[in-house]
Amino acid sequence: MKLTGFLSLAVGALALTCSPAAAECVNGAEPLFDPFTAYKEPGSIIHKESSFVFPAAIEGFRRECEMTTDFSGNNFEIGYVRDVDDHEIEVKISIIHLEQLNAQDHYLIVKPDILSGYSNPAVVFEGDYFVSGRPDIVAYQGIFDGDKDGIPWHFSVTALDYGFWDARLTASYPQEIDAAAQEAIMELIKAFQWQTPTGASTDVAEP
Repeated sequence: MKLTGFLSLAVGALALTCSPAAAECVNGAEPLFDPFTAYKEPGSIIHKESSFVFPAAIEGFRRECEMTTDFSGNNFEIGYVRDVDDHEIEVKISIIHLEQLNAQDHYLIVKPDILSGYSNPAVVFEGDYFVSGRPDIVAYQGIFDGDKDGIPWHFSVTALDYGFWDARLTASYPQEIDAAAQEAIMELIKAFQWQTPTGASTDVAEP
């Protein structure tokens, strides 16, 4: 497949995880509508294809989503929020399967959609991201300033390449709580960084 064709497919697949219709949070979902019920530990949701665990509460964050509308198993997004000084830090974590997509390409594909949610977005940083203690993970990050409903806002997107699985973490919050929010997000990343999506990565057929 030509690169342009592959990138078109990649954009389509990643758009599913960026679209509210494809990653809709449902609070307090009934078990009947929760496709992960059979795989849960008490208080946790486990994405069964990758074995990635999402606790109900972690490092001061509370889990926001009980399910998404994408049941394929190859695209899964869940949200966490944390209150700081009467403001809210919002974090969304996505687990995605898309072959031949590196962290930087993943980032570049979703960047326009992320920026579209803010007024006057400006790049603060773009480049490789080092996950402390995990030199095996290749990651790429963008950090931005912008306005949301007339309020100065800070937001970021980090793409991580685990091989068969990719992950993405987006974070947003008012600039007023920037220092406290950055510290809280680092605590969240540290709590999750020990996990490695597993499963089909060992079953990929040779070309």
